[in-house]
Amino acid sequence: MPESRAADQWRPAILTAVGTAVLSVLIAGAAASSTAVAGSTADLVRSAIRTWLVSMGATLTAGEQRLDLVPIGATIVVMVLVLVLTRLCLRTPVADPGAFGAMTGGVAGVLAGICSAATTTDATTTSFVRAAFGAFVVVGLPAAWGASRQAGVAWLGLAPRWIPVADGAATGVIGLLGGATVLTLVMLVLHLDRASDLWATLDPGGPVLLGALCLLALPTLVLWTTSVLLGPGFALGPDTSVDLAGSSLGAVPGFPPLAALPDPGPFGGWVVVLTLIPLAAGVAAGLVAHTRMPAKQRTWGRAAGDGALAGAVAGAVIGILVETARGGLGPGLLQSAGPPAWQSLLVAVPLLAAGGALGAIGAHYRSARDRASS
Repeated sequence: MPESRAADQWRPAILTAVGTAVLSVLIAGAAASSTAVAGSTADLVRSAIRTWLVSMGATLTAGEQRLDLVPIGATIVVMVLVLVLTRLCLRTPVADPGAFGAMTGGVAGVLAGICSAATTTDATTTSFVRAAFGAFVVVGLPAAWGASRQAGVAWLGLAPRWIPVADGAATGVIGLLGGATVLTLVMLVLHLDRASDLWATLDPGGPVLLGALCLLALPTLVLWTTSVLLGPGFALGPDTSVDLAGSSLGAVPGFPPLAALPDPGPFGGWVVVLTLIPLAAGVAAGLVAHTRMPAKQRTWGRAAGDGALAGAVAGAVIGILVETARGGLGPGLLQSAGPPAWQSLLVAVPLLAAGGALGAIGAHYRSARDRASS
């Protein structure tokens, strides 16, 4: 299949960026219209555009209220739209998926900046810089990923030397987030009666909309759980906090997913098992990095170095993701929510790096022993 020239990439890049913006605004507008909050068509359009901007990381300020916590669930929806549109709009493989992603993200960033300026009023504003940069990242990354998959290029054209490290890092990220997801779902199931009671008290436009809001909130809860597994934990307002030591619950907003919060008080000895999940994710990262390494290049130093690097990269990605799950969500108890600033990153990088080194060294020892015995 012939590769498209750089000049031919602009059309699918523009179509992908514009299509993502339009579809996102339409989805947000449909949700906003069902709540009957917007008083006019112009208000509805502005509300939908602001929702799209916030989903990509823009800060929304309305009077003294500030929303700067990134709604990861909505961000995932936008990224899925980008992947689908990239596949539809990009008919031929591109020579440089990274350049295509930068083009698409750049167009989206320009659109987001224009929309941020156009929807700013005396009462409500969105951050121009965060809107533009967030759109560049949220749209550009999946566009580049989709283009690389279509072209059959691994990891956006990363040099073969570092492919095993990237595979290991991805395994570490998936492992830790997967463990946090399972724990979050278990806590929801254990407190299903409490969640049902909260559900019965709410009806913002019908059960479909409430169900969608609950699903979109789950990724944020997973990141909060990840912070708990790493140690720093998270807070929800001034009186509610959860970490590995225990839970302190004050007044909590009546939102069904928050039923997953553990009962107040110190945790039992079983919590020690949870502390092993991040380390196990690092070990898995090191194992995969060593396994994907060419056999002739496997040495003790290479195993330890690549394993530690895979774990460190996984920890950095986890730390950055957790950092997006903190900030303000609105008035009252929601003025401050999420993990403490950057602490999860500072814990995750060395912890997963240590696990990665252990995993790779263990795998290398086993392979060396097997070769010696054969």
